[in-house]
Order: sequence, then C-alpha cells, then structure tokens
Amino acid sequence: MTVHAAERRRSVRTAAAYPVSICDRRGRVLSRGRTANISENGVFVLVGNSRALPLSGQVFLQITVPDASGRQFRRDASRTVRYACRIVRSQSLGRFVGMGIEFVRKLA
Repeated sequence: MTVHAAERRRSVRTAAAYPVSICDRRGRVLSRGRTANISENGVFVLVGNSRALPLSGQVFLQITVPDASGRQFRRDASRTVRYACRIVRSQSLGRFVGMGIEFVRKLA
C-alpha cells in the first residue's frame, strides 16, 4: 500500500546557508543561526536553542544575503533583508532548533 501526501508548499525551496537573526517586536535578537533552505514564501532555519525563542507565533527575521544589486558582483558584498514572519513549525535538535518560517511581509 502506498500513501501519498499532498505537497503544501507553494514555491520551490532552494538550499542556502545565509546568516539569520530572529528578533522580537522591539528588535532584540532572540537567536542567531543559518538558513537551510529558502523560497519565495518562506525559509527553514537552524538557530541556537534559547529560552527566549518562541516556538510559534510572530517573529521578525533578518537575513544577510549576497548583494548583487550593483553593476559588478562582488563576492564580499552583502545586505540585510528584514521580514515580519510567522513560525509555521519548530523542532528541537539538541542545542539547536529547526524552524519553518513563513514570510508575512518584507520590511523597509
């Protein structure tokens, strides 16, 4: 017997290892880590386990990505992108937490 599960993702995920910070509404950093994969609608991150880190609800995410906006690509150029997000799922992984995070809106 074969069981088929429906794919809930709306867009394709791409492997990526960008630095991230999860922040509260005041801008305080709750945890830091790296992306594991990213898509147009969300990201899966691995961050340090912290008592202050919520496992559900709204958070703010800062992702440092390569900056290719200039005329000539520089390997060392980067920019930080900020999003209001919703934690979709979380999983404890010892000293780390894996989190599926949905982008709600991009912040200026």
